[in-house]
Amino acid sequence: MPGLNNLFRLARNTTIAAVLGYGGSAGAAELSVCVDKSSPTAEMDAALAGAVAKQEGKAVKIHYFDGDDDDGFDGFAKLAHQCTLVMGFPVAADEPVTPEGLLATAPYGHTGFVLVTPAGSSATTLDQLPKGATVAVGYQTTPNLYFPKYPSLHADVHVKESDALASLDAHKVQAAMLWRPTVASYSAIHHARFDLHDLDSTTARYDFVALYDKSNAAAAQDFDKAVVTLAHSGALTKVTSPYLDQDAAKSEPKGQKLAEATPAKEAAPAAAKPAPAADAASAPPALFTTAQAEGGKQKYADNCAICHGPTLAGRAGPALKGPTFASPTAGFTVSDIFIILSQNMPATNPGSLEPDEYVQIMAFLLQQNGFPAGDKPLTFDDANTSKVPLIYHGN
Repeated sequence: MPGLNNLFRLARNTTIAAVLGYGGSAGAAELSVCVDKSSPTAEMDAALAGAVAKQEGKAVKIHYFDGDDDDGFDGFAKLAHQCTLVMGFPVAADEPVTPEGLLATAPYGHTGFVLVTPAGSSATTLDQLPKGATVAVGYQTTPNLYFPKYPSLHADVHVKESDALASLDAHKVQAAMLWRPTVASYSAIHHARFDLHDLDSTTARYDFVALYDKSNAAAAQDFDKAVVTLAHSGALTKVTSPYLDQDAAKSEPKGQKLAEATPAKEAAPAAAKPAPAADAASAPPALFTTAQAEGGKQKYADNCAICHGPTLAGRAGPALKGPTFASPTAGFTVSDIFIILSQNMPATNPGSLEPDEYVQIMAFLLQQNGFPAGDKPLTFDDANTSKVPLIYHGN
């Protein structure tokens, strides 16, 4: 997952040849891939690319980029013009979204955020944790949004997920909610033992795909076919374990089998998703004024854009606009998001803005996710308690 950490910078030492700079188009007998060296799956991504290339009878060339310094979705679009495939891109299992103009291969694995407990713990869900338990999470990761639904739990937020795991490893916290590949990479380095439990949330489940542009459609279909062969032989499991889920029955997206031999397709770009019909049942309510949203636009640019991108498409932090952020299947409300916004942002000094500044930023986020402006201003108390579903309505 782009920007999670730098645990696998050592992946550059893999025996697979690495391209030190962008090298233009690949030859017919060569598979050129981009791999995020800051991702905990970097080693897996490189190994899978090598296995696929071997299956295809090709050489493999890898360009390592640093996802911690990327430009959000726009950065992936640029990479896809330089490599045949961009490996290791996670898309939401229920509502896959790719950077605009890019296509995605069939999923070659499933993973997501998990509840991590000390080995042998009896707790397997958030509900089973003792009242007052402290749960470590990574800064700006999806599990931060779960705490409003579990007011008896306390968040221990870390800039790096590896630090959150170290806190659990040292018994400073009772549990953690983290990206499964990060747990796998930490355990491999520190020989720590944890129990992992799937989180019961649609926003916790992801499919792994490779991205490509239309000019590389044939290569992407060859990739899919090679993955199917690797899956049937058992080689795919060897490459992806323990970073991805191996119990496919628990995580198949919408009934699709892992590495199914279907043509590669494009996941719906966030900007292209049509808005729901504007009838009484689906039309979003007016929660803010135009003046508040306009003020929030500047406040966002000053305090949020550095992490979440100038167009809310994500950068070091996640996207704050679109069907993945404001998913109808996630069940998040306006107050869920506002509590995180007002208590954990901005990254450099959480909770440091004035209450009205947070309200204005929230108004801007609502506007950008298709909510209309009205005559009644949004108040801090209203935002903090609103149970209006936060659902993307197109913009």
